[in-house]
Amino acid sequence: MKLRKEVITISLFISVVSLLGDWLLFSFPLYQGLMELYDYQRFLKDFDNSSKALAKISPWYWFLPNLKIHYEKSRAVKILKTIIKSDTDFRSAMSFIDKATAWYFVAMGGWFKMIQSMYDFLDEIGVHHDAWWLVIGVVLSTFTGLFSAYYRVSPHRQKAMLNKFNKVE
Repeated sequence: MKLRKEVITISLFISVVSLLGDWLLFSFPLYQGLMELYDYQRFLKDFDNSSKALAKISPWYWFLPNLKIHYEKSRAVKILKTIIKSDTDFRSAMSFIDKATAWYFVAMGGWFKMIQSMYDFLDEIGVHHDAWWLVIGVVLSTFTGLFSAYYRVSPHRQKAMLNKFNKVE
């Protein structure tokens, strides 16, 4: 009986570690992407200012995701045409878009793995048959991952760290 208890403990430990690892594979690529994309602050500001002149695409199109993505892409191209003035601007825009796309898909891959690990964890503790636990777990894990990434790049955090740094003698 003692061997069975140790196997359960090790299995639970592995499930927890796997879930944590997959959460990190979701949260920190998102954080890395945000850090890199903040380097393009000028580009983002110009894009934001130009985007105000064009009508936004209705969120109702999410019922037809392919159409929504098509319209959003078309809108983005129109915005880019207003802010790209040179080959250098074009290369910066392409670098920005490529990095944003790459980090999005890396974070999305981690998110999918996190869902699977959440399912395995719930299976390990015996509540996998209740889909609500999976939904709640995924929503909470997603929220904490997003919060962690956005908080880490926030001006509030940077100011707090600067204050701590200035107090150190």
